[in-house]
Amino acid sequence: MKKWIIILAALAMTLSACSKASLDKDLVHADWLIGSWYEYYDPNVFAYDGGSEVTFSADGFALWHFYGFLSGVSSNLNYRYSLNQNILTLIPENEEDEEEEFEVILLNRDEMAWQRVGTTYSVGTWASDYKHFKRSKN
Repeated sequence: MKKWIIILAALAMTLSACSKASLDKDLVHADWLIGSWYEYYDPNVFAYDGGSEVTFSADGFALWHFYGFLSGVSSNLNYRYSLNQNILTLIPENEEDEEEEFEVILLNRDEMAWQRVGTTYSVGTWASDYKHFKRSKN
């Protein structure tokens, strides 16, 4: 009987350590964001009549450049950002604009995706609640 108790205790400690390790591995690190990213969606599913590029700097600031393909109009927005437990908070420099929160659901060397906190993914929310980016090469 003691043998089984020891085996079960060892198994429980092993599983506990594995779940903690996988949780830590899933966290996104802010330095992974650093650099420029352009918004990209599958053109066979979503016709995006504009574009945007966001550049995250190491000092906690982000510049988001928006442009309209048809109108030729462009604008820039400045943000402070923070990343805590995979939640990216964008704090606009313009105090009239509201803070936005997104869960970073994908981030690797070349691709990134966000889902607005409190919303559910659907194709109809691309570019508003769901944002997808590819890393800029420059």
